[in-house]
Amino acid sequence: MNYDQGGLMLTSIGRTRRRSSDRNGATDAPPQQIHLLVVDDHPAVRLGLLHLLEAQHDFSVDAVGINAQSAVAEAEAKRIDVAVVDYQLGGRNGLWVCRRLKQLPESPRVIIFSAFANNHLAACCAVAEADAVLNKGVLGSELCDAVRSVARGRRLLPRVPQPLADMLRRRLGEREQMLFGMLLAGIPRAEIGRTVGMSVREIESREDAMLRTLEVLPGELSASNLAGDRGGLDRPISARRTFDRLADRRAGRTKSLPT
Repeated sequence: MNYDQGGLMLTSIGRTRRRSSDRNGATDAPPQQIHLLVVDDHPAVRLGLLHLLEAQHDFSVDAVGINAQSAVAEAEAKRIDVAVVDYQLGGRNGLWVCRRLKQLPESPRVIIFSAFANNHLAACCAVAEADAVLNKGVLGSELCDAVRSVARGRRLLPRVPQPLADMLRRRLGEREQMLFGMLLAGIPRAEIGRTVGMSVREIESREDAMLRTLEVLPGELSASNLAGDRGGLDRPISARRTFDRLADRRAGRTKSLPT
């Protein structure tokens, strides 16, 4: 992942145990024991994550999800401090999970942990209210450090290069463009609401709509063409197949979409 002008964008955003105007207030001390939810649809990756995280003296892996729906159900039933969520889950993806987790009365921190982590995904993570995005190629110690950092209220998202930010912004309507810029800048949503005169509910609704537009890769078909009226976060089309199609195009091959 390319980090523009100084690497990770670190901001304090506070624990979101309850949805309120202080969602983005800074906090310094992590919980004594960090309660984790691990979400990955690949058995081997999931097992490796469990072994790594359970070996940490200050971590407790209290829930495991194998898909988007089970992840949300686990978070609703248990007190989770940090969720480590794969982006590609074979159906609804990790950003959909993140949006649902952030709407819970006691919402956890969310780390999107993906083999496809890049600046495009980072921009979408900022809109989805994720607290961090990490590539699966990082060292185990880096993941553990990220868990502790977000538990303390840190936001670990890379700065999105301006050309990419501008390209994504042009996909949006005028009001969404301003909202997108504020989200990329890490401005707290409560402050955004006061500035633009939106309620939290309206901001969340616009974020969901923005993600359906922003997640489509450059040069790809529109989300509506990929999955009827359900695009973006809700489309059950894997990122891996999308990248494969782009590779085929560059190689001069064509591949039809599965029916």
